[in-house]
Amino acid sequence: MRVENRVRAILLDKDGRLVLIRREKAGVPPYYVAPGGGVEPYDKNFHAALRREMSEELGGSVEIKKLVYISQAQRGSDVLVRQLYYLCTLLDFDLTQRNGPEFADPSRGKYIVESVPLLPTALEKLRILSDDLKLFLIINAFQLPSLPEILP
Repeated sequence: MRVENRVRAILLDKDGRLVLIRREKAGVPPYYVAPGGGVEPYDKNFHAALRREMSEELGGSVEIKKLVYISQAQRGSDVLVRQLYYLCTLLDFDLTQRNGPEFADPSRGKYIVESVPLLPTALEKLRILSDDLKLFLIINAFQLPSLPEILP
């Protein structure tokens, strides 16, 4: 079985709000995702991949604090998709500098950056993909900074 690694940011802004990307696509109810994406062969490591993804998706930079959550899901019979979630602080961003391939294809829909309160009651109302990430955020909303780092 082949493992496909992806890196994502549980991204907090300067006010401690959670930064998510609201996806809007024709025929699909809006949903939220943590910013990030695939690890490319030319990325030196997971941190480099995450920094590249933040530049592509936000036109920004982040401080990577620690790996706090890993989820896995099987895709087809031969691929295991592993999502590595890093707690990060957003240092700066400029949406006019976004340069990911997804922004060149209008058929992929809209990518709207939003900050939401990091509160269980606020998170429960959002359609966050995936369900396991949403549950992790709700359970750990108040203690994210104090969670121990985990190893991939």
